[in-house]
Amino acid sequence: MSRKDTIQEKFNELRRQAEEVMIRKDFASPSAVVEDPLELIHELQTFQVELELQNEELHRSQQELMEFKMRYTELYDFTPVGYVCLDTKGVILNANLTLGDMLSEERSSLINQPLSGYVLFEDEDIYYRHLRDLAELKMRQICELRLRKMDGTPLNVQLESIVFSYQSWRPEQYRTVIIDISARKQMEKEREELRILLNQYHKMESIRTIAGGIAHDFNNILFIIMGNVDLALEETRDWHPAYPKLETIRAAALRAANIVKLLLSFSQTSGEEKIPIDAVSVIKDVLILLRASIPTTISIHTDFPDGKVMILSDKIRIGQILMNLCTNATQAMEETGGLLEIRVGTRVLAEGSAGACPAGDYAEITVGDNGPGIDPDILGRIFDPYFTTQEVGNGSGLGLAVVYSLVKNHKGIITVQNRPERGALFTMLFPMVEQKPVIKIEPMAESFHGTERILFVDDEENITEIALESLKLFDYRVEVMSDPEDALAVFKLNPGYFDVVITDMTMPKMTGAKLAEKLIRIRPDIPIILCTGHSSLIDEERARQLGIAAYMMKPVPMSKIAKTIRKLMDRE
Repeated sequence: MSRKDTIQEKFNELRRQAEEVMIRKDFASPSAVVEDPLELIHELQTFQVELELQNEELHRSQQELMEFKMRYTELYDFTPVGYVCLDTKGVILNANLTLGDMLSEERSSLINQPLSGYVLFEDEDIYYRHLRDLAELKMRQICELRLRKMDGTPLNVQLESIVFSYQSWRPEQYRTVIIDISARKQMEKEREELRILLNQYHKMESIRTIAGGIAHDFNNILFIIMGNVDLALEETRDWHPAYPKLETIRAAALRAANIVKLLLSFSQTSGEEKIPIDAVSVIKDVLILLRASIPTTISIHTDFPDGKVMILSDKIRIGQILMNLCTNATQAMEETGGLLEIRVGTRVLAEGSAGACPAGDYAEITVGDNGPGIDPDILGRIFDPYFTTQEVGNGSGLGLAVVYSLVKNHKGIITVQNRPERGALFTMLFPMVEQKPVIKIEPMAESFHGTERILFVDDEENITEIALESLKLFDYRVEVMSDPEDALAVFKLNPGYFDVVITDMTMPKMTGAKLAEKLIRIRPDIPIILCTGHSSLIDEERARQLGIAAYMMKPVPMSKIAKTIRKLMDRE
């Protein structure tokens, strides 16, 4: 049925209702029908009632239309997404209040403006491709881009558009829903950051495993070098021309061993246990590693106080802070060379003199360079995670963010400034503590010699040969074995024969820890010294839990092993 027929039927119904009203009001009397004037009056009265009914119906329709319009307006203006009507050139013909709120703009200011004016410059190509696909394909199109608010803040949105066609004589329009996806983008960013951190963690674990294996082999080599040098020094008089050369070799081997020890120390994970440490001594250790890793075109200048500067931390975390800052500084001077300056001092802060830091004594550590400095436009962003000025693949943007996090974790502050013609200067303040580090002082034994029987187990034959010759110099009776299973079999034959067992950790067939467990099960009071180049399976605490009497890291002088044997025997 057409709209015209429906309206006519409605008016016919109103006419019928009007006549019924006339009958109820007794306007249709017999006398009125007879005379023409009365009939005319009747008709007029009928029309009057009909008009009244039509007026009531019209008023009711207006009320319904008003309620519908209000509901439509609420649905259109206050829907949780932006809604906009565009012409084919992208000019805004209409928009809801939500879009105005999203852009921090009055709705009236949006009308007759191109939507492209609110699209971030970097994303304009995405927007124009969206319009082109709409015009060509006439199908629903979806894209993600960034709009710009009135204050310049970017807003991540999703555009979903359809083509709306009127009659052929009216132009097409685009109806577009604009959805704020900032929360989703933030979640995706955090998920990506976690994925990157997890990948970095796995990489660091792999590097740590490789470094541990290299350290084990390297320490074994140094053990052989130092052992042979010690034997040569014993057989050579101090007046011999080779004597000072042997001492130089021994000093170099000790220095190499110390570097390996520091490298392993600063690459391991930290248990976040803070103890009183001397910041100066830790930084000096870091500089040993740093000097070996930076170009010789960069000089290092230090300024340290004579006394200790005690802070509550651990050497691994302070090492991380210094290594990251110094690496950034050396990268800034990599092409031209320059000067890296590291200074440690103290500062007394009055109340409110350094932001949120309370008044008190602080350790002040500065790291400066004479490179090009930091662009003032990015100075406030350098501590942001993943912000980097390096080329892709050369930097993760996490170095300074980690430094900032670690300093804050120490209840300290870090600031950075550009020095005229002198590069960047980072200044850190850490609360000082009164406690001093606990130093264990062990009395020196008068003699490390003895006649006890020693079982020495190591799969490196060069090491067992050195142990045999060296321990004999201290009068010990030594039996060496390179197979831990053979050593266990010999021990089982006569458990009371040996007084001390010295074993390596990493060996084929059986680890030193497993051998120790089996030996202790046979004879619980047997003193065992575990001597290892490096192993992720054992440390001093774990060795103590297994009942091992002493734990030593290679390379270790045989005199120290002899001293440890003597101390264990005297304790017995």
